[in-house]
Amino acid sequence: MASGYWFGGVMRMPADRRDRVCYILGFAAIACFLVLRGWNLYGNPTHWGGPNSKLPPLLAFLNTTKYPASLQFLLMTLGPAFVLVPLLERLRGVVARTLTVFGQVPFFYYVLHIPLIHVAAIVVSLVRTGHVDPWLFANHPMFNPPAPPGYTWGLSLLYAVWLIVMVMLYFACSWYAGLRKRRTHPAR
Repeated sequence: MASGYWFGGVMRMPADRRDRVCYILGFAAIACFLVLRGWNLYGNPTHWGGPNSKLPPLLAFLNTTKYPASLQFLLMTLGPAFVLVPLLERLRGVVARTLTVFGQVPFFYYVLHIPLIHVAAIVVSLVRTGHVDPWLFANHPMFNPPAPPGYTWGLSLLYAVWLIVMVMLYFACSWYAGLRKRRTHPAR
């Protein structure tokens, strides 16, 4: 969190300097991830080349610990994000306007997305099996029990649900961003 506050200062720098800092941070983080992961130097040991791996080598290589976030997970996700900052700032048109809606109310999006995804999973469970599987209520990011047999979704269903959730979040975030703009009383 402290580094996030520090990065706010980077975002206030002149554009050319900000871009340079973002590229340096991003490519350095990616390089550190590749070195740490490739040689198993620190945290998240991987056996991406071994015969006991249950995942294809590339996926095993990228399979890092998200909860709690490991150093390798942070390097792997923040590195490309830093590199994308200067590129996304130059976006124009529909894509830029859509992303801007989410960026105007990030905490609102964050608070809303988890229950909305959970409700979507309940609806999919009802449609697919005729009942709500209790596994949906035992699911926790750090101690996730295995999914019941036959419950896992295909990729096409996953993308369809993701798209529906993102459209719903877009309209909710757009409404809330408009509400914030129309608000006349000072923030407390």
